[in-house]
Amino acid sequence: MDTTLFDDFLELVRELNFSRAAENRNLTQPAFSRRIKQLEAAIKTPLIHRTTRQVTLTAAGRAFQPRAEAIVRMLSEARLEALEAAGLAQRTLNLAATHALSYTFVPKWLMQIGGPSQIGALNMVSDTHRQGVRLLQNGEVSFFICHKKPNSAEDLPEKQFRCHPIGGDRLVPLCAPDESGRPLWRLGSAASQVPFIAYSSASGLHAILEAHGIGDGRRGLETKMNSVLASTNLEMAKEGQGVAFLPLSLAEQEMARGTLVRAGDPSLDVPVQLVIYRSRSRLSAHCEAFWLKVVSQDT
Repeated sequence: MDTTLFDDFLELVRELNFSRAAENRNLTQPAFSRRIKQLEAAIKTPLIHRTTRQVTLTAAGRAFQPRAEAIVRMLSEARLEALEAAGLAQRTLNLAATHALSYTFVPKWLMQIGGPSQIGALNMVSDTHRQGVRLLQNGEVSFFICHKKPNSAEDLPEKQFRCHPIGGDRLVPLCAPDESGRPLWRLGSAASQVPFIAYSSASGLHAILEAHGIGDGRRGLETKMNSVLASTNLEMAKEGQGVAFLPLSLAEQEMARGTLVRAGDPSLDVPVQLVIYRSRSRLSAHCEAFWLKVVSQDT
């Protein structure tokens, strides 16, 4: 069996949309559909229930999903073990991070963990939260760094992945100042609706704000635009398009310059953790040594 069929299936599970899953796999939708049918023929039962409106997993599909995820990870681990046995394994760190953290936090944090001689060759992917989860689940990266709301449910199954806090951050409501330096909008004021620059669903910050009760129609906010990138929302806020809840780690320089100002008092800030995820399965000797350094650091 073509083992990449498992990757196709898991991509469809994540998207529940044939068009988006096919695009993510760099395939046409007809070709992607044929591959899903090929997998179902090999398993000898339908895994996907298709209607004109939605895609859902059958009972067999739900049972097969964790097995498929395990198979994908085991294949990645088997390749690694073969390379190590052959003496070909490299001192490489494959790491994914969300866009907001890859710009500012991660480079500084890595240097605190160890210099280039200890980090080795670094392959860092900067992408959305959703894509970072996918890369870790598929074994394409060894670590994933993201924001997480304290005491919230884990983004990845605890039985399969470890999560370790590596820092803290805050989502701060910010907007452009007026000519006198005051915020163009202020949350909790008499204004009926404040224009809100939101995060799209692929961003982990979207889920954090939703869980905190911040979103369209709540806290006097009315969504005017949304983006998957915190950096895009920052630029839109600077241009006077509305209020954005931005990571302090990303926006503090703009706040110091005065190009962004608080649109509410600090009680409206949303505290978040910075965390790193890894598989519970054994990693390369180099990655395991890196993990030991991470967990020995004070957050």
